[in-house]
Amino acid sequence: MSNSKPQQRLNTDTRMHWLDGARLAAAFCIIGLHSSADQWGQAFRHALPGERVFPVMMRTVSEVASTEYFILVSLFLLAVRMSRNELSYSANIKQQVRRLLVPFLVWTIFYAFFRLYKAYHLDYTSSMWSEITQWQNWVYYLTLGWSNYHMHFLPTLFVLILFYPIYKLAIRAPMIGLAVIPLIYLNNMFGGFIWRTFDDIMVIESWMRVAKLLTYTGYGFAAYALYGIWQTKLDKETSKSLFGLALLALVIGFLVKLVHATEVIQTGNFGIRSGAVYMGHFLFPCFMVMAFMGTQHFRWPEKLSQWSKYSFGMYLMHPAFLYMIEVILHGNTLSPTALVLVKFSFAVTMSVCMSVAFERSRWLAWTIGLGKIPYIETSNKQQKTVAVTG
Repeated sequence: MSNSKPQQRLNTDTRMHWLDGARLAAAFCIIGLHSSADQWGQAFRHALPGERVFPVMMRTVSEVASTEYFILVSLFLLAVRMSRNELSYSANIKQQVRRLLVPFLVWTIFYAFFRLYKAYHLDYTSSMWSEITQWQNWVYYLTLGWSNYHMHFLPTLFVLILFYPIYKLAIRAPMIGLAVIPLIYLNNMFGGFIWRTFDDIMVIESWMRVAKLLTYTGYGFAAYALYGIWQTKLDKETSKSLFGLALLALVIGFLVKLVHATEVIQTGNFGIRSGAVYMGHFLFPCFMVMAFMGTQHFRWPEKLSQWSKYSFGMYLMHPAFLYMIEVILHGNTLSPTALVLVKFSFAVTMSVCMSVAFERSRWLAWTIGLGKIPYIETSNKQQKTVAVTG
């Protein structure tokens, strides 16, 4: 009898539509972020300042749900899953190895060679082959996620999940979630020290990753603190107040982002974030999740649950389609605005369609977190197949 009420609470709140919305926002914003640069990942340096306005503003808006936001949402989902099973630490980690590291290996190999497609059409095949054929680079591919610009997410998330037992402290004491603030500051401080101290780029990147993994635990504390607040079953009025508080913080943070965006428009250089711009950028994800949680009593469309499961696949696949459209449009005379819109539309459409197609294949669904690995994972009725992240 003592366990009946908590179990009932979990069953009635199994579908959190606001969280589905948060997951989709993450996927669309990540694609928008990567679509808003030119084919070399720059801020259209050769365009006029007026031509950079839309791409830079699109990037600024997309940054409200950056990779750090994706991490925060993923860790919140982890907290939800952990509350619904009684697996041991080792069993949970093995589960995450299957959900994160095995697909990571597959997509690492895919992108390591798929980049040759763009290299061939843009005439830098030799340098790409030289990179791929050096075994040292494969070490960085498999540890730092260097096979493509977005692959760092999976190993980073996996390492952060290893700390989940200490994140649980924030469920009962949500104030611990405020640790994210000094940890973000320390990440900035460590980064400056590392860049000033070392010359070898690989040494710099390795130490930067160590610093990031340690300080990004702040997002784990923040995610579990938010989960602890959600578990208190906030009433409608309190939820609205929470939404209002988060919205106020987001407006102020976005104004800070606009200051940075103005500089990018004028210079054509993304530059380096520092001070309030840095802190605002990395705290933004916390207030974004808080804002979504404040809408838990809103009437979210129930169909969001059908589409949010594809967010992980969209994240993994979209760079491949960005490469394709960049090759197709290479040498075009489109304006930066038109180019960004075409890239975004193509990448979103194709990544959604391909995620749906992958889901229907038992041989491919597991690569985007939507199924078990054939002949490796044993069927277990107590373990539900769920998407890895939003």
